[in-house]
Amino acid sequence: MRSAALSAVTLFCSLFFATAAQADRCQQIRAGLDIGSGTTKIAVARVNVCQLRIEKMLYQEQRAVAWNEALAHSTDNQLSPAMTHEGAAALQQLLTQARRFHPQRISGVATAVFRNASNGQAVIDQLQRQTGAQISIISQQQEAKLGFLSAKAALNDPAIRDEQLLVWDIGGGSMQMTAWRQQAGQPVADIYQGKLASVTLKNFILTVLKNSPEAKSPNPIGSWRQSVLRFVQFYAANEVSPQIKQDLASRRVIGIGGVHGFSIRNQLPGKPHRYSLTTLSQLSQQQVWKGDSELPGDYRATDVSNLLLVEGYMQALKINEVTIVEASLIQGVLLQ
Repeated sequence: MRSAALSAVTLFCSLFFATAAQADRCQQIRAGLDIGSGTTKIAVARVNVCQLRIEKMLYQEQRAVAWNEALAHSTDNQLSPAMTHEGAAALQQLLTQARRFHPQRISGVATAVFRNASNGQAVIDQLQRQTGAQISIISQQQEAKLGFLSAKAALNDPAIRDEQLLVWDIGGGSMQMTAWRQQAGQPVADIYQGKLASVTLKNFILTVLKNSPEAKSPNPIGSWRQSVLRFVQFYAANEVSPQIKQDLASRRVIGIGGVHGFSIRNQLPGKPHRYSLTTLSQLSQQQVWKGDSELPGDYRATDVSNLLLVEGYMQALKINEVTIVEASLIQGVLLQ
């Protein structure tokens, strides 16, 4: 009897410690970087690598770094040493804070501005040498798929199917819309890869409409509002594919990235997690008359034109409502 009891205890202990060891193997502290065209973001999280699930966010921060602005004013399509120094300094500050959590892996992605700059890869190579982080320049298609993965992870609802969502990601230099559907029993990604984004629209207003290419900000936009909206509507109607338009008709639109989650949301009263086209239109009519001195934050130069960018797309594509999810590419980076 005593021998049987000891065997049971031994078996229990073996199972307990095996389970604990398995749990330990599945847990990792990871740091993820999203080096975008206008903002550098970082997050540290406890990740279950067996179930590919973010269990807890430990740290999140971002810095405004005007990579795209610098490239737009470059005469040789290169990111200057001064700009690279500024970007590296911001990245080092973020990493210093992140390393307090002792991440086992630090990895990241770089997006549109580094794809477009002729020395983009050389700049990323330099950032890697200086920081020790593993950073990859990803294609716009990879960016779209990573954004969808990030949005799905941030929603944290296993009942939601991919086929119910369309993820809309807007950054400084590019825009993506991503939807998954089944075709012949296989998942297929419909992806819109747009070039009109936060900084590119701001520069269009300054260069084409206001004829002030050297100015830092288009504010106040004022009576140019309707001209901007017509341009955005025309662009969206002609550039977005019929398949994405069809997807939009029946899916919940999830807005991620800095334009939705930071710029638009912070301008809306109460900082809601969803907004309608009507609400956005009413807000833009008020904001276009404000100059930079009446607008807060580091992104005032693009905040108002961001409203018009999103409003124009929503009008052209018949999007009535957007749900904001606090996600960038970070969640996808952490899970990969």
